[in-house]
Amino acid sequence: MRTVKLVIAFAGTHYSGWQSQRTGKTLQEVLEAQLARILKEKVNLHGSSRTDAGVHARGLVAHFKTKNPLPESKIQHALNFYLPRDIVVLSAKNVREDFHARFDAKCKTYEYRIWNHRIRPVYDLAPYVLWMPHRLNVAAMRQAAKYLLGKHDFNAFRDSGEEEKRTVRHLKRCHITREGHLVRLTFTADAFLKHMIRVLTGTLMAVGQGKLTKWDIITLLKSKDRKKAGPTVKAHGLTLLTVSY
Repeated sequence: MRTVKLVIAFAGTHYSGWQSQRTGKTLQEVLEAQLARILKEKVNLHGSSRTDAGVHARGLVAHFKTKNPLPESKIQHALNFYLPRDIVVLSAKNVREDFHARFDAKCKTYEYRIWNHRIRPVYDLAPYVLWMPHRLNVAAMRQAAKYLLGKHDFNAFRDSGEEEKRTVRHLKRCHITREGHLVRLTFTADAFLKHMIRVLTGTLMAVGQGKLTKWDIITLLKSKDRKKAGPTVKAHGLTLLTVSY
């Protein structure tokens, strides 16, 4: 028995997120089906992140155990031959037997992209960005983002429909840039609450629109009240970039 680590990129547009569920096609199910086809045995694939429906990835990490001696390079090539075009395995590597893609992760980096222009994005960009036609004040968003850095209770910035026992997270990076009409928000943390990045982005966008100020960020963190934060922006603007170990 050996453990194989995969690094996977995918467009999440046509999937109901990563984790297998009763309804909808998921990335875990698609990959497990092709691994079983290649390795001739049932495979349980464990991902580093439970991405929501519509979220994309450039570097999601997953692992599985197998008795099949097929070399990692051939596993990778076979997967990329059989998988649909919106999923690509970037690498496959044997790792230590007790490696776990989720529990061994030290930090994760996500990027949220906003198309900030009065004209909507063209067809090839549209599935990967949120369209915001009203001009955002990126400088104000950067100032507000500084107050989010560090270890805080992010209860105000989570999915309101799901209870979390532990809501303290360490946000190590919140970097905001503008390149023409494209605004990028990059977040790095030890872990994220469900919908946390989408709520953080919605809140920072409210700052960029003048609906909130940087001082409101401090109040929100102290209040732990989800109702006072910004909206949960749509999933399709979010991409998992890297997972670090």
